[in-house]
Amino acid sequence: MSILWLFAGRQISEFADQFKTAEIESKPLRSISYEGTGEGGTLVIDNVRFGLAPLNPHVGTSKENLLAIANGGKVFAFGPPRSPDSLSADLPSGDNASLVMRQSCFPRLNFETSPPRLVRNSYRELTWNKASGEKLEMQWAVDVENNPTRLIRIEISGASR
Repeated sequence: MSILWLFAGRQISEFADQFKTAEIESKPLRSISYEGTGEGGTLVIDNVRFGLAPLNPHVGTSKENLLAIANGGKVFAFGPPRSPDSLSADLPSGDNASLVMRQSCFPRLNFETSPPRLVRNSYRELTWNKASGEKLEMQWAVDVENNPTRLIRIEISGASR
Protein backbone atom coordinates (compact mmCIF):
# COMPACT_ATOMS: atom_id res chain seq x y z
CA MET A 1 0.00 0.00 0.00
CA SER A 2 2.84 2.39 0.78
CA ILE A 3 4.36 1.97 -2.68
CA LEU A 4 0.94 2.50 -4.27
CA TRP A 5 0.46 5.71 -2.24
CA LEU A 6 3.95 6.95 -3.20
CA PHE A 7 3.38 6.59 -6.94
CA ALA A 8 -0.38 7.09 -7.28
CA GLY A 9 -1.00 9.36 -4.29
CA ARG A 10 -2.09 12.33 -6.40
CA GLN A 11 -4.73 10.30 -8.29
CA ILE A 12 -5.96 8.51 -5.16
CA SER A 13 -6.15 11.79 -3.23
CA GLU A 14 -8.05 13.58 -6.04
CA PHE A 15 -10.51 10.68 -6.22
CA ALA A 16 -11.09 10.75 -2.45
CA ASP A 17 -11.49 14.55 -2.56
CA GLN A 18 -14.64 14.12 -4.66
CA PHE A 19 -16.32 12.75 -1.53
CA LYS A 20 -14.71 14.60 1.38
CA THR A 21 -12.57 17.71 1.87
CA ALA A 22 -11.95 19.97 4.85
CA GLU A 23 -13.26 23.54 4.82
CA ILE A 24 -10.47 25.97 5.64
CA GLU A 25 -12.16 29.36 5.16
CA SER A 26 -15.42 30.77 3.84
CA LYS A 27 -16.10 34.39 2.95
CA PRO A 28 -19.06 36.21 1.40
CA LEU A 29 -18.67 37.77 -2.04
CA ARG A 30 -19.32 41.34 -3.09
CA SER A 31 -18.35 41.54 -6.77
CA ILE A 32 -17.47 39.56 -9.87
CA SER A 33 -15.93 40.49 -13.19
CA TYR A 34 -14.79 38.74 -16.34
CA GLU A 35 -11.64 39.14 -18.40
CA GLY A 36 -11.62 37.38 -21.75
CA THR A 37 -13.33 37.09 -25.11
CA GLY A 38 -16.39 35.04 -24.17
CA GLU A 39 -15.06 31.46 -24.11
CA GLY A 40 -12.63 30.64 -21.31
CA GLY A 41 -10.85 33.64 -19.86
CA THR A 42 -10.71 34.57 -16.19
CA LEU A 43 -13.30 35.32 -13.52
CA VAL A 44 -12.18 37.89 -10.96
CA ILE A 45 -14.06 37.27 -7.73
CA ASP A 46 -13.42 39.97 -5.11
CA ASN A 47 -10.00 40.65 -6.71
CA VAL A 48 -8.98 36.95 -6.80
CA ARG A 49 -8.39 35.52 -10.29
CA PHE A 50 -9.83 32.14 -11.37
CA GLY A 51 -9.13 30.64 -14.79
CA LEU A 52 -12.06 29.04 -16.62
CA ALA A 53 -9.98 26.45 -18.51
CA PRO A 54 -10.33 23.60 -19.26
CA LEU A 55 -14.16 23.62 -19.07
CA ASN A 56 -14.35 27.09 -20.73
CA PRO A 57 -17.94 28.17 -20.06
CA HIS A 58 -19.22 31.17 -22.02
CA VAL A 59 -19.36 34.50 -20.16
CA GLY A 60 -21.04 37.64 -21.46
CA THR A 61 -24.33 39.46 -21.19
CA SER A 62 -27.73 37.79 -21.27
CA LYS A 63 -30.79 38.84 -23.30
CA GLU A 64 -31.78 40.97 -20.30
CA ASN A 65 -28.36 42.71 -20.41
CA LEU A 66 -27.10 41.00 -17.23
CA LEU A 67 -23.58 39.66 -16.70
CA ALA A 68 -24.06 35.91 -17.09
CA ILE A 69 -22.30 32.58 -17.44
CA ALA A 70 -23.54 29.77 -19.70
CA ASN A 71 -22.64 26.10 -19.64
CA GLY A 72 -24.37 22.98 -20.94
CA GLY A 73 -27.30 24.95 -22.34
CA LYS A 74 -28.01 26.63 -18.99
CA VAL A 75 -27.52 30.31 -18.15
CA PHE A 76 -26.89 31.90 -14.76
CA ALA A 77 -27.15 35.70 -14.50
CA PHE A 78 -24.87 37.33 -11.93
CA GLY A 79 -26.47 40.77 -12.12
CA PRO A 80 -26.50 44.09 -13.98
CA PRO A 81 -23.11 45.30 -15.23
CA ARG A 82 -21.59 48.28 -13.42
CA SER A 83 -21.39 50.16 -16.74
CA PRO A 84 -22.54 49.46 -20.33
CA ASP A 85 -19.03 48.54 -21.54
CA SER A 86 -18.05 46.54 -18.43
CA LEU A 87 -18.26 42.83 -17.73
CA SER A 88 -18.33 43.32 -13.97
CA ALA A 89 -21.17 43.30 -11.46
CA ASP A 90 -21.79 43.70 -7.77
CA LEU A 91 -23.75 41.10 -5.80
CA PRO A 92 -27.43 42.03 -6.19
CA SER A 93 -29.45 42.42 -2.99
CA GLY A 94 -31.28 39.20 -2.20
CA ASP A 95 -28.47 37.06 -3.65
CA ASN A 96 -26.20 35.04 -1.40
CA ALA A 97 -22.70 34.14 -2.66
CA SER A 98 -19.62 32.77 -0.97
CA LEU A 99 -16.15 31.52 -1.80
CA VAL A 100 -14.97 28.54 0.22
CA MET A 101 -11.38 27.36 0.48
CA ARG A 102 -11.09 23.59 0.89
CA GLN A 103 -8.21 21.20 1.38
CA SER A 104 -7.75 17.48 0.90
CA CYS A 105 -8.09 15.38 4.03
CA PHE A 106 -5.23 13.13 2.86
CA PRO A 107 -1.70 14.44 2.36
CA ARG A 108 0.36 13.06 -0.50
CA LEU A 109 4.02 13.15 -1.41
CA ASN A 110 4.82 15.77 -4.07
CA PHE A 111 7.74 14.59 -6.22
CA GLU A 112 7.71 17.85 -8.21
CA THR A 113 9.60 19.62 -5.39
CA SER A 114 13.16 19.05 -4.36
CA PRO A 115 13.27 17.44 -1.89
CA PRO A 116 9.84 15.77 -2.18
CA ARG A 117 7.44 16.90 0.56
CA LEU A 118 3.95 16.20 1.85
CA VAL A 119 1.22 18.45 0.43
CA ARG A 120 -2.57 18.52 0.40
CA ASN A 121 -4.70 19.26 -2.66
CA SER A 122 -6.36 22.66 -2.47
CA TYR A 123 -9.73 23.74 -3.90
CA ARG A 124 -11.87 26.88 -4.18
CA GLU A 125 -15.66 26.66 -4.44
CA LEU A 126 -18.01 29.43 -5.53
CA THR A 127 -21.64 29.03 -4.49
CA TRP A 128 -24.13 31.67 -5.67
CA ASN A 129 -27.82 31.43 -4.70
CA LYS A 130 -30.54 33.72 -6.03
CA ALA A 131 -33.79 34.47 -4.22
CA SER A 132 -35.61 32.93 -7.21
CA GLY A 133 -34.02 29.54 -6.47
CA GLU A 134 -31.38 29.57 -9.18
CA LYS A 135 -28.00 28.28 -8.06
CA LEU A 136 -24.47 28.28 -9.45
CA GLU A 137 -21.70 26.06 -8.10
CA MET A 138 -18.17 26.19 -9.46
CA GLN A 139 -15.07 24.40 -8.20
CA TRP A 140 -11.42 25.00 -9.02
CA ALA A 141 -8.37 22.89 -8.23
CA VAL A 142 -5.45 25.07 -7.13
CA ASP A 143 -1.89 24.09 -7.98
CA VAL A 144 -0.10 23.75 -4.64
CA GLU A 145 3.23 25.13 -5.87
CA ASN A 146 2.34 27.78 -8.50
CA ASN A 147 -1.25 28.77 -7.52
CA PRO A 148 -2.80 28.67 -11.00
CA THR A 149 -6.37 27.37 -11.00
CA ARG A 150 -8.23 24.98 -13.25
CA LEU A 151 -12.01 24.79 -13.36
CA ILE A 152 -13.04 21.21 -12.58
CA ARG A 153 -16.80 21.53 -12.02
CA ILE A 154 -19.64 23.87 -12.91
CA GLU A 155 -23.30 23.26 -12.10
CA ILE A 156 -26.20 25.55 -12.85
CA SER A 157 -29.55 24.53 -11.40
CA GLY A 158 -33.02 26.03 -11.56
CA ALA A 159 -31.79 28.16 -14.44
CA SER A 160 -33.44 29.36 -17.60
CA ARG A 161 -32.34 28.16 -21.03
